[in-house]
Amino acid sequence: MIRGFYTSLAGIISSMNRQNIVADNIANVNTPGFKGSRSTQSDFGLTLASSLGGPLGQLGTATLASGLTLDRLQGPLETTALPTDLAIEGDGLFVIRAADGNLGYTRAGNFVVDMAGTLTTQAGEPVLDVAGRPIVVPGGAANLVLDPNGNIAGTAQRIALVALPAAGLSRRGDNTFSISGPTSPASGRVRQGFLERSNVDLATSMTDLISIQRSFALSSRALAIQEQTIGDANDVGRVH
Repeated sequence: MIRGFYTSLAGIISSMNRQNIVADNIANVNTPGFKGSRSTQSDFGLTLASSLGGPLGQLGTATLASGLTLDRLQGPLETTALPTDLAIEGDGLFVIRAADGNLGYTRAGNFVVDMAGTLTTQAGEPVLDVAGRPIVVPGGAANLVLDPNGNIAGTAQRIALVALPAAGLSRRGDNTFSISGPTSPASGRVRQGFLERSNVDLATSMTDLISIQRSFALSSRALAIQEQTIGDANDVGRVH
């Protein structure tokens, strides 16, 4: 019966984690360049055995949400005609200098040109070229012209694009990522006057949310039944 508690609790925890992930996806359905996340599951019994350091056998006590995987599917490109709106067609991430001085990476190309003529994100973080320098636009946003390779007309600068790594990519907030490990040039091309929309499918996410809520309700009901069963067993023990 104790194993039943573990199984029910594992289901509840897994549903809560999955719900948070799906809710975050839905909240960012209109965020430019947003990549949805999906949870990965691991066997709760094996996770418990590993944490205790001893072999407990194949307990099979349900699953836990053990991590996140990024949905790398290309989002739809939407024309905006704004010269500071840039989209990556294919593989790639823009490189930015974060407020803490570290490098950040993003697919969101809704950039702006500040008073100093520097191309920045909406949060004011400068966009970098292949040499790691902030991109400066002579004459302001109206004069920003890029070719598909990212070369900026009238300058010797080319916007930096790095490939999406197979591992080591993690979210750092504000629709940006950090990369632990080496980076390599991307094969994608730059589309000026376009924005990549979120790749989250709202209908699929809503269906997932309904399924998760039902799973949570069933796990909660199973936990209540386990509690009642143990309570009845205790009452029998006291009678004898």
